[in-house]
Amino acid sequence: MIGMRTSLEHMAWSNQKIFTLIQQLPEDVYFKSATEGEWPVGKLLTHFLSAAEWYRYLLTGEEWTELSDVDEHSAANKSAAALAQLDEVLLTYANFPNSEITFLGDDGNHTTTSRELVLTQAAMHAAEHKGQIATILKIHGYHLDLDSLDVWSFALLTKNNGGI
Repeated sequence: MIGMRTSLEHMAWSNQKIFTLIQQLPEDVYFKSATEGEWPVGKLLTHFLSAAEWYRYLLTGEEWTELSDVDEHSAANKSAAALAQLDEVLLTYANFPNSEITFLGDDGNHTTTSRELVLTQAAMHAAEHKGQIATILKIHGYHLDLDSLDVWSFALLTKNNGGI
């Protein structure tokens, strides 16, 4: 069984990989979407950051930080560095025992959930959006090899084979 820490380490690794791979494509890729009205690649990358900020807030209670949009290579590079720091917060909290956390939601009400649920959602959420980005790129003639970002590749490249 893959543990929470391995899942989050994989997420952090693949987050950096996807930002790097997208920076190798033409800059107009940030404005490509699957269809009219859907989020483009840049908005999805921005969403990676804002979601990571949200998870940090849930775990630490620290104030929300507004981050800039990812709409060009230089912004993607800066955002990848910010995302790496946010992912480190999640990894730190993976070391703590599971417990309930209470936070103030967007609706102004307090909500209680578990630390484990927040961490699991972080890993799953990132994977879902990587799939979306790969689909958008495919529609527009680019190939993003999701197999190169999967947990198998992570384990082989980092020699993190425990439980896999």
